[in-house]
Parts: sequence; structure tokens; C-alpha cells
Amino acid sequence: MSFLSGLKSLLISEENERDARDDNPNFIQRPSRIKHMLQILTESHVQITIVLDDKTEHTSRVLSVAKDELVLDQFNNRVAHNKMSKNCVIQINAKHHAVPFNFSTTINATTNDGCYLVAMPDKIYHPQKRSFFRVPLINIEKYKFNGAIQYSENILSGYIYDVSFGGICIAVYSNSYVKKGTILSPASMTLKNGGIIHTDFKVCSVKKPQQEGFTRIGCEYLNIEPSAKRSIHKFITECERERAKK
Repeated sequence: MSFLSGLKSLLISEENERDARDDNPNFIQRPSRIKHMLQILTESHVQITIVLDDKTEHTSRVLSVAKDELVLDQFNNRVAHNKMSKNCVIQINAKHHAVPFNFSTTINATTNDGCYLVAMPDKIYHPQKRSFFRVPLINIEKYKFNGAIQYSENILSGYIYDVSFGGICIAVYSNSYVKKGTILSPASMTLKNGGIIHTDFKVCSVKKPQQEGFTRIGCEYLNIEPSAKRSIHKFITECERERAKK
């Protein structure tokens, strides 16, 4: 399977999964997205509050994220620890970058070292600061990206994975090397009808899932001209209008 064919196949699968759910910007509902956000919560060592059914609140942390469950750190309070019994429903509240990160889950078991195994939540309340809109999948081959890693001879070429008013996510070949903080300059992106936007980008995230065969790179616009910004906003509006007609 070619790079583009594999990318389109994955995007179609994700889009079908998203369409099967309510597209509510206040909740994360896709399983892959839920797992990703919980991993971020783990890596950030964010303190969480666990609310028991008696309304008491206790502090903990998410220690790890498995395929279908989480591991939570043990309470210091012995009485509260004893209340963390199997099938007990708990509420977990936290904040990530000052944005609420709340969900309910069920306790599956207690580990030998006293930690808690809990079920993966069905959804997470995490109101987004901005709404990301994904380019229609059927036309992804039209939305190309080309950029040079600043002060080097390395070139990134790929396709726009999703686009927002603040930046884009691109998919490039998995053997491409780039890291967070990298400046892509000069760079260009192709929008509708072959229109090309020239602007610089700053890399905000790099994800390289082995099974996908390509790297996802999240970028924010840098030194963008007002005319280019207007073109991008028009592009997003048109895409949203097309999506609403489906």
C-alpha cells in the first residue's frame, strides 16, 4: 500500500468513527483520542482529584495507561483506600493547561502494591479552547505541504491532515526527522483549487505511531501575512459548509 493510500485509509476509518458520535467540542469521545489525552495527563504528572460516592475528595495521579484501563496512585488515607472497592464508580477531576479534564469511571481491581486499576472512560469532559476542523478525506491528495527545516537542507513533504485557525497537522513519511520547536521556513501549503499559501511554521508536536507508517506533525502558523490568514479562514469556512451538507 502506498503512503497516500495508507493515509487516506486511516483517515476514512477515523472519520467514520467520529461521525458515529456526537461532534461535541466539550467532550472527547473517540477511544484513540481518549487514550492519547490520558497519556498526556500521565506524562505531565498532573494531580487529580478522585471523588467517591460519599462525596469525599482525595488526591492521586494517573501512573500509566494500558489498552483498556488506567493505573491510579494509592491514597495516603487508609480509610479512603479501603473504600476503593471493585465496581465502585468514581469521578476523576483534573486540569490540563487550565482546562477542565473530568470523567467518571469504574474500579476494576487493586494491585498488589495498593494502586487502583480503573476502566477506560467512555468520554472525557475537556472543553476545547479552539475547534479543529479536518479537511475532507476524499480530497486529501489535493492538500499538499512542503517545507524546509530552517538552516538545513532537509525538506518535509506530505499532506495536510487537519487544519484550524491556529495551525495545521501534516502527515509526512515516517523516516522524516523533525522535533518539537523546529522552524519550517520557507514552507507552503496547497488549499482549494490549487491555491498556495506561503508562510512559516513552528513545530508543536511530533507523533510517530509505528503501525501507521507516517509521522503526524502539529504546527502553528508563524509570521503569517494577513492575506494568507484570510485565505485560510475562507478555506476552513468552505470546508465546514461542505461538511454540513453531508
